[in-house]
Amino acid sequence: MTGPIAKWFRAEQDSRGYKRSFYRKSLLMIALIACIPGLIVGAGIYFAATKQIENELQRLHQSQIKQRAENIDDQLVYLELTFSHWTFDPKFDQRLKDLDFKYKYDQVQELYRTMIVIEGSHPLIENVELYLNKPRLLTMNKEKYTFLTDPAQIDKYNAFMKQNKTIFWTDEMKDQPGADGKSALTLVTKLPGGSTEPFGVLVATLDKTKLSKLLRTLTPYNEGSTLLMSGDGGWVISGGDKMTELDKELQAEYRKRQGKAESFLMNYKNVTYSVSSGTLTRLGTAWVYLSAAPVTAITSPVVFISKLIVFISLVGLLLALLFSWLASNRLYTPIDRVVRLLSRDRRTMQRYENKDEFELIEKQWNELSRESESLQGKLEQQLPLVREGFMLQLVQGYLFSYSERDIREKLKTYGRDADGHSFVAVMIQLRGLSSLEGRFSSGDEELVSFAAANIIEELAQNLLSGAEIINFHDMCIGVLIHVSEDTPGSGWQKELRDWGQELIRVIGRILKLQMTISISKATPSGKQIPYIFEEARRALSYRTLPEGSQVIDLELVDKTDMQRKFSYPFSLEKEIIHSIRMGSEDAAAELIGQFLSELSQDGATELIVRQGMLQLLGSILNAMVHSGMNPVYMFAGANLFDELSQQNGPEDNLRWFKHRIVRAFIQELISKQDFHLKQMVEQVILYLNERYMTDLSLESCADYYGTSPYTLSRAFKQITGINFIDYLTNIRLVTAKQLLKESELKITEVAEKVGYQQSYFNRIFKKYEGVTPSQFRDMVREA
Repeated sequence: MTGPIAKWFRAEQDSRGYKRSFYRKSLLMIALIACIPGLIVGAGIYFAATKQIENELQRLHQSQIKQRAENIDDQLVYLELTFSHWTFDPKFDQRLKDLDFKYKYDQVQELYRTMIVIEGSHPLIENVELYLNKPRLLTMNKEKYTFLTDPAQIDKYNAFMKQNKTIFWTDEMKDQPGADGKSALTLVTKLPGGSTEPFGVLVATLDKTKLSKLLRTLTPYNEGSTLLMSGDGGWVISGGDKMTELDKELQAEYRKRQGKAESFLMNYKNVTYSVSSGTLTRLGTAWVYLSAAPVTAITSPVVFISKLIVFISLVGLLLALLFSWLASNRLYTPIDRVVRLLSRDRRTMQRYENKDEFELIEKQWNELSRESESLQGKLEQQLPLVREGFMLQLVQGYLFSYSERDIREKLKTYGRDADGHSFVAVMIQLRGLSSLEGRFSSGDEELVSFAAANIIEELAQNLLSGAEIINFHDMCIGVLIHVSEDTPGSGWQKELRDWGQELIRVIGRILKLQMTISISKATPSGKQIPYIFEEARRALSYRTLPEGSQVIDLELVDKTDMQRKFSYPFSLEKEIIHSIRMGSEDAAAELIGQFLSELSQDGATELIVRQGMLQLLGSILNAMVHSGMNPVYMFAGANLFDELSQQNGPEDNLRWFKHRIVRAFIQELISKQDFHLKQMVEQVILYLNERYMTDLSLESCADYYGTSPYTLSRAFKQITGINFIDYLTNIRLVTAKQLLKESELKITEVAEKVGYQQSYFNRIFKKYEGVTPSQFRDMVREA
């Protein structure tokens, strides 16, 4: 340590022999000025602002307690709502009072499962118990049911039944086994929900450990005490494992104040506690919570931080003195540091030892200039790649932070003067690669895009005021056209359309590919370049099917023509889904081809066809879900709609549907054990659609297909999601509504055509539709 100190003192004396004591004093003064404010602020906070901050912390503490109490209240409200909703569950309706627990095993098992679900529906519930006074007095939980014979237990449950409220809180279950005589809060609701003559109750006992843990959130400092008690003092629950002396003192202090003060201070064993109290209204009864926290735990951070600031200020003073001493050595040798940084070896230093240091700096500057020129040459060689990267970022919208001037300056830097020019985006989409078997194979898309980009670049050399080629490497190529503001609109538009036709002929002759070319509107703003490219890319979907290569000029697109009526083949969709469910892959593929043909007829655009195929995909996925399959698991979480949107043309759509969707669906369907049941249900569905006007029943259909009514009913419900009768009724009502809309048949004739007698037809129609057949026909005609 003595060596550096001695060196420092030697450095304080310059070549003239005098010491720089003023610098040393100034350095010390600056260090003191930097540290003294910290000391003053720390002392001021400690002596002046402590009380104010303490009050603010107290206020924040009270606010925090209220917020946490509201959270507890919200959890109890959610518990009450959830528990009351269970009383309206069909399992607890009037049929329950006639349930034979000895012989109705399935219904009893269903009740066991329901008890388990109710018990797990809220984390505060520890145990759920069902009490019924019909047909026999019994209690039931998730493990067993017990017929009651103990008069005390019977009286207790009868007391629940005599309560005026349908749902209420009580602590009368503390005598239950396992309660140890402690307050055990229970929530009781009568069964069934909404009935004026209940025949049972559903009792939920709260988990005291979890409730205590929830109450402990009212003491955020892990010190103090928390109590929850009824307004009349009937029961008390502590946030700890058991009631402590502090809990009893807190309860007594609250009673002494007659529950009037929301917050107050309490002294207990030479410790001052801040007590917060409040009321929770639970189903018409008042609960009181008390939270006591030591004041020292609330305000100790203020004192600690104040002392910490003083300590840090002292440490900062010492560090400032140390760092000032270390920096003083550097302040005397700035030129020496520059020379050392610029010197590459000792021979250079020896060569300029007796010369001015600036001569060395000049020589090194010249060497750096030569290296800079060399790097500039290499940069010019890489400029095409850099320009391509810039153009890709520009057209894809990654340069939003650039101003209009920045974009034009960048274009000028890369050799394209954009001043006085507008911009036009041209998107070129290559198609037909899959049809060229033998010429190109799968995976050659990037190679084909590269070849086509070279051809386009050669043909665009003399196009208007210049063009930039952007290869997106996905069979799409963009061209940014520079159009002089002096060029008339009709002139450059015709030139671009003619150039597009020429490009179609050249690409078709050389690469044997079809292509769609879209031409955007012109924009004078460079910041609009991403938007016109996006506009041109969307315009590719305006391609008319089934035509070949096309040039689409957005200036000439008829918007009203794009809004032509969309005719969706619903019948073919049903046949496709039926073929897939029947396991016929070839028939499904053929029907999808017909589906595509119908969508493509009458000059439909690619956008309309794509929307139709997306709708078909959604219907097939819906059928998968109804068949008990998980599309997310089957396709490993892939975005099928995105994959379909990326297909290029009807042929690719058909191939993708066959190999990606239909085959996977059928394989998964065949792998399931109940595939024969699905086939049987599909046949029954066809039979119902053909014979709905005859006298049909579940038994007759089961006999027709050689199975039992129970098996057919269970399989029909499992596969279609609705039961046999509802499905048949739906077919008949849909047909009846169609006849009422489109024919002049009498109501009696309509009823006969759908297999109903007129009187029953009127009742069933009004039950499902809310109006009679005559009223429905009048409503349709008025509409």
